[in-house]
Amino acid sequence: MRIALLFLAAAACTQPRSDTCKRVCTKEYDCVTKTSATIPFDEKECIAACSALEGDPDNLAKVMKHVECVDRNVQSCETLLGCE
Repeated sequence: MRIALLFLAAAACTQPRSDTCKRVCTKEYDCVTKTSATIPFDEKECIAACSALEGDPDNLAKVMKHVECVDRNVQSCETLLGCE
């Protein structure tokens, strides 16, 4: 019974992953690996952070601005990785 409650609590605390965040973070990860960039990048951490920020009304505009920048600059990894 305790194990079931533990799993239920863990599932309730897990932030749902946004498809938009997955798409953007995958593009960024691809560019980091293509360009051999020295910046540390963890795709899963990116998705988790993006999803959390996307769910916060105070940060949603920043997330959407970043998404638009990545979508605009998909042809140039150097520019894409410069998106804020």
